[in-house]
Amino acid sequence: MPMSSYVADLRAKVGHDLLMSPAVAGIILNDQGEVLLQRRSDNGEWGLPGGAIDPGEEPADAVVREVWEETGLHVIPERVIGVFGGPELQFTYPNGDQVMVISIAFACRIVGGELMINDDESLELAYFAADHLPPSLMNRHRVRIEQALRADSAAVFRFQGEYCS
Repeated sequence: MPMSSYVADLRAKVGHDLLMSPAVAGIILNDQGEVLLQRRSDNGEWGLPGGAIDPGEEPADAVVREVWEETGLHVIPERVIGVFGGPELQFTYPNGDQVMVISIAFACRIVGGELMINDDESLELAYFAADHLPPSLMNRHRVRIEQALRADSAAVFRFQGEYCS
């Protein structure tokens, strides 16, 4: 996945030091209640479509853009599932760049488009039943899916190590 010019400019100034990166993820269900996942090209694991929020971009607009870029689907965000961060979202890339992702997960409804691999970030796209998610699904995404499928609509976040809503 190519680095945005914004991040490249920051990296030129801070080197490999830790950067905070706001991001979004979309939880998309089909008519059978199955969740859409992508098998990522960077690590081969399954996860939710999503990515970084561009400077000046609204998070809801970012999830619409990211979902279209990665899946070819047009979606409308319907509710915030939760806001996620912390140690499990801190990474060091192979080149030494450090990042801490703060991710806003949205439940999204499909309004058009055609499911297809639309960029180089996905190896595969598939729908999975909630009780038959792939073993290589990233744990942090499993929590978001579980929250999206809950009957209540309250957004979730972690406070002092516990999930709250």
